Amino acid sequence: MNFKTFILLYIFPVVLSAAVESGDRLNVFDMKKKLLGQNKMIQEMSREVGNVEMNLGVQNKKYLRLADERAKIEENLSSARKNADLDNQNLKKNFNETKMILMGVLLNKLEKAESSSDLLSRKILVENLQRRLQDLDGMLKTNKAVLDDVERLYLRLEDSMKTEKALLSMMSELEQRKKDLHANIESENIKKSDAQNHFDDMKNKMAMERESLHKSQLREKLLPVQITEEIKIPSQQAAGSNTASTLSVAGADFFPPISLYQGIDYQKKGVTFNFQGKNEVRAPKAGKVVYTGSLASYGNVLMIDHGNDTRTVLLGQFDYNVKNGDPIKADQLVGYTNPRSQNGLGDGKIYFEVRKNNLAQNTYLLLDKKTLARNSSK
Repeated sequence: MNFKTFILLYIFPVVLSAAVESGDRLNVFDMKKKLLGQNKMIQEMSREVGNVEMNLGVQNKKYLRLADERAKIEENLSSARKNADLDNQNLKKNFNETKMILMGVLLNKLEKAESSSDLLSRKILVENLQRRLQDLDGMLKTNKAVLDDVERLYLRLEDSMKTEKALLSMMSELEQRKKDLHANIESENIKKSDAQNHFDDMKNKMAMERESLHKSQLREKLLPVQITEEIKIPSQQAAGSNTASTLSVAGADFFPPISLYQGIDYQKKGVTFNFQGKNEVRAPKAGKVVYTGSLASYGNVLMIDHGNDTRTVLLGQFDYNVKNGDPIKADQLVGYTNPRSQNGLGDGKIYFEVRKNNLAQNTYLLLDKKTLARNSSK
């Protein structure tokens, strides 16, 4: 057996097996790491499903209570409007009748036979009719003010119904989120099962290769041949390049709601701002506060109406210092972030969404990019 034949038959398979084993070990390590990541992802999604279900239960009870209260208010307002309309009709009728009587008295020619007593009676009658007209006119004005108040209450009720509709839309999206999470969990479980099977196959393959390597090494020791040359395996490095593209969107005019953030996450709807510690929360645009409240473990909610059926929603770990009905200027201070961990110095998140006709928009495209870049702490 010459040296070249020995290299091909014995040494090369051993070196190749060692290289394969090293690569397989790296693959197994990556696969194990991936399995751990998948387990963590599934656990996080399961916890989020629990949070979504709890929030849905809380918000459903709140929505039913608000709907019942609104129905009672609508019934009372309807009754008040009917009564006010009836009073208005009666007052107008009495006013017109009294006015006609007064005009009849004033236009009636004095008879030659009237005495001074008759003239005095006529004067007293005219004065009484005039006072009656003044009283009726005042009552008509008061009744009109009542009707105006009822109309204003109806407008407030309609605004409240819009907010209620927006909350219902958010609940619907939470329900869809729960369905998506269940589907994702099922998909991840399938991927995890496939990865586990692949992981087990790889371990078995490595065990077989180790056994083969051991036999080859044992066979090598038994050969009465001395190897004096070095066998060098050349290493190769693959060069890679990363490219990045920047999307520029014209007409974006909503200010970022947080004055300083660590990073953002976004898809086709809202934008999540990651922050640390206490920071200012500002209005993204001028408008009016139409809803303040909380959504269980998600945090506080602030909804601002900007007109033209456009509203913005802030949801997360922050405390607001405004109330329903407050007019808001663009970039006005409306609260502060509060991560509620490590005495307010920990990490937190705020979700920001632009809604048009109660439909979530691609909020990232609507943000002012200059302000967005300036507010980033990275």
